[in-house]
Amino acid sequence: MADRNNRPRYYNGPIPTTRHISQVLPSLLRNIGRKFQDRPDLVLASWPDVVGQKLAPMTQALSFSDGFLVVKVNNSTLYSLLTQNDKPRLIKNLRDKFPQTMIKSIVFQLG
Repeated sequence: MADRNNRPRYYNGPIPTTRHISQVLPSLLRNIGRKFQDRPDLVLASWPDVVGQKLAPMTQALSFSDGFLVVKVNNSTLYSLLTQNDKPRLIKNLRDKFPQTMIKSIVFQLG
């Protein structure tokens, strides 16, 4: 016979202690989303995919803080093109890729 002291604190006899996946999954996915939201390194690592294979070698994502992505650009011509033409598209791509992350803008720097 089992000793009463060996039972879990909130054990209530033969009632199952397991939960169905539909009860656990929503909160688990929310927690995972929060963890990814707090990971600026993922935004930085995804920059080559966002900007594209042609422009990736000429740019480098330096930092992501407070919703601003700072990107170093190799030359002034590319800086001008990215700032004037491609910035809205790049911001949209980042927001689509990271919907839980607040992405305010991209700051391009010559370097």
